[in-house]
This record gives sequence, C-alpha cells and structure tokens, in this order.
Amino acid sequence: MIRVKMGSNKWLASVIATLIAIFTSWGVGEMFSYRSFVFAWSLNFILMSWYTYLASQVNLKLDSDYFEPNPFERNGSIYKYLGVHAYRKILVWIGWEKINKKKNPIKNSLLSLKANEYNTRASELGHTIIALIVFAVAIVVSSSSGEAKWLIITNLFLNIYPIMVQRFNRPRYSRIIRLRGNINVS
Repeated sequence: MIRVKMGSNKWLASVIATLIAIFTSWGVGEMFSYRSFVFAWSLNFILMSWYTYLASQVNLKLDSDYFEPNPFERNGSIYKYLGVHAYRKILVWIGWEKINKKKNPIKNSLLSLKANEYNTRASELGHTIIALIVFAVAIVVSSSSGEAKWLIITNLFLNIYPIMVQRFNRPRYSRIIRLRGNINVS
C-alpha cells in the first residue's frame, strides 16, 4: 500500500505547488503551443519538480505489492530486450548517473542498499504519476498522435524508460539485500 502522512501546512503547501505547476504548464503551452517540443519538455520537468517537492513534503510508505517484481521481470530479460541497457548508457553519457550516484552513493552496507531499493520505488512512483499526467495532457490537447508526438516521445524517454530502469534494478537490490540479510543472521 502507498500511504501518505502529512500535516495541514504541508497539505496547503502541496496544493499551492500543484496550482503553480498547473499554471506554469498552461502558460508554457499558451506561449509555445501545446503541440510543441518546448511544451512537452517543459511539462515533464515542471511535473518532475512538482513531484520532487510533494515527495519531500510527505512520508511515503511504498510497501505495495505493485513494487514487487513480477516473475517475468526477475531476470531482467524483458527490459534488456526493450533497450534498458542502451538507455542506461545514455544516462552515463549525459552525466545523469554521476549526479545520481553523488546524491545516492552505493555503499557496502545493508542500510545503504535498503535506501537505494526504496529510492527505486519512489522514483518509479514519480515517473508513473508523471507519465499518466503527460498521457492525459496528450489526449486533451491533441486530436491525433501526430499532434501529440512530442508529448509521447518525451514521455517515453523521460518517464517510461526510467520506470523500466527502476523495475530492472529493484530485483537486483532485493536479491543482494536478501543475501546480505541471511549472512548477517547467521
């Protein structure tokens, strides 16, 4: 289950942040056209900022079965087939992995591994919410897939592939955590 716990001041701040994200997105759409690359790119980053802020305001308990790997995901072959390794190489090439590893270094400790595994859940949740919003916006502002092409393309590379990366990485973290947990118990 995904549980959220926060006080009334944080709710108000979250509502204000949501309104700012909506009006900023609307302004960019009006200024550059809802079918433009600039709008699609901006919408994704506005929503990423919005989600990052909201996630910092709430205490997310991401213990839903949804986050557990399905049997077909455990060895990662489906994600390899869909190009996750190539996408991860792009992230290294543009410097994202370096930034991410500086923020969330992988240390040789069970606590660090558990934190990184939790981060895959939080990241996946954020990208899933953003992907759904972007797809909804594409449906509302476009009358054809041609008109929605930039929203679809940016959503694929900025949300769908990151979701797949998290689902690819999580079973690996879980396996190591289980192994480390068994070693510590013995």
